[in-house]
Amino acid sequence: MMKRNTLISFFVLMLIASLMTACGALDDCKTCSKVTYQDGNEIGRTPGVPYCDDELAEKESTPPVTVLGVTTVWECY
Repeated sequence: MMKRNTLISFFVLMLIASLMTACGALDDCKTCSKVTYQDGNEIGRTPGVPYCDDELAEKESTPPVTVLGVTTVWECY
């Protein structure tokens, strides 16, 4: 009986630990703004919007775009 209680306690502990780890992975979010620079000086910034998971990865992997000396880039924090 004692061995069974120990085994059940072990599985409950492992379940709790795995749930805590899973919740941490879901919180992969950042706030991103589209920032515009001209000659290295910031000339505009959109309000920050929270993005998570695939949307966040898309924003962070988007390269800067420069048109006529004005560069726009996503900055996430």
